[in-house]
Amino acid sequence: MAAIGSVPPAVSAASVSDLQKQLEEIQSSMAQHRQELANAKKRENAAAALEEDLRQQVQVIQSQISVLAGEIAQVQNAIGQKQQQITAKQAEIDQKELDIENQWDDFKTFMGAMQELREGGSVAMLSAVTDLYQLLTFNEMMQDISVKETQMLDELEAAKQELENDYQQLASEKASLETQKANLDAKNYQMKAKQSELTASISQAQLTQEEAEAAQKAAQEAIESDEMDYEAVQGQIQAIISAAASKQSELSFTGFICPLRSYSRISSEYGYRTNPVTGVYKLHGGIDFAAPGGTPIYAAASGYVSVAGWSTGGYGNYVVIYHGTMGDGKAYSTLYGHMSRIAAKQGTYVNQGDVIGYVGSTGNSTGNHLHLEVWQGKTNAGRVNPRSYVPI
Repeated sequence: MAAIGSVPPAVSAASVSDLQKQLEEIQSSMAQHRQELANAKKRENAAAALEEDLRQQVQVIQSQISVLAGEIAQVQNAIGQKQQQITAKQAEIDQKELDIENQWDDFKTFMGAMQELREGGSVAMLSAVTDLYQLLTFNEMMQDISVKETQMLDELEAAKQELENDYQQLASEKASLETQKANLDAKNYQMKAKQSELTASISQAQLTQEEAEAAQKAAQEAIESDEMDYEAVQGQIQAIISAAASKQSELSFTGFICPLRSYSRISSEYGYRTNPVTGVYKLHGGIDFAAPGGTPIYAAASGYVSVAGWSTGGYGNYVVIYHGTMGDGKAYSTLYGHMSRIAAKQGTYVNQGDVIGYVGSTGNSTGNHLHLEVWQGKTNAGRVNPRSYVPI
């Protein structure tokens, strides 16, 4: 139904147009800052995930280093034991060489005595014996002593050679252990170098998170500043519209029509509920009409478009129309939230039934629907149940 009065109040198009341009600039700035906020949050999350992954890698390497340290200690202990065995074996070799030297000295003494007998002692030896048997026995004894001395020297040399073989085996085993330890030390060095590298990467990831947090804070502050500027400009526009409307007493209407020609169902009534997006229990100040995205939304009554833009309070794209005074003597406004697209311009006059936008799911929304509010006055402080005024 059209508003009473053939000529709507005039509004300064130039001033409203300038202010709307400011709103567009502020909205563009907000969009940029929101993108910066989202990007900074992504960087923070990525850096946090990277830090967690790096810390897990450090834990694995620390565990490997701990195991490696045990292996190195075992090998080092084995090297120490092997060195003790080598030292003991060297002592045995030294003793065996001394035994050989002493035995060799005895053998040389014996051979010297034999030489003396051959060179000048034969007459004396013959004069000392009483018969041929004693002479033969003496010769056999001397030969036997010579054989035993030689055999003993051979046995000592063989024992020494065996000790030296054992020594070489121990030395070879020690060298193998030292090679094993050198390999373990090299691996340990590489692991500690990797650990240091990961630790440095963790520090860098933490720095990235700090920088991202600072960027988020700056972006959030910029958004809040934009919102304040947006609200201020909105206030200026509404003041212009209100001033124009106050000069025309004939701005009035007789009632509302349903803003949708068709809809699926009422998905949420007016009243207190738990917000499905925020989880907060609070007043739901309107009625939600579930409808397909893109469904046309019509002005429930004629009036001035006091707001047409993006809401900083969760309405998404929304429109507010000031209708003036109804027959009960009270002034009313209506709000249409979560639009996919706005078709009305702020500061313009619309007739009842004009298309002002299309159903969507912008702002704090879980699906396509129209959120309709009816206000007594010009602010949402005067929200009332739409069912009392709008035919549904």
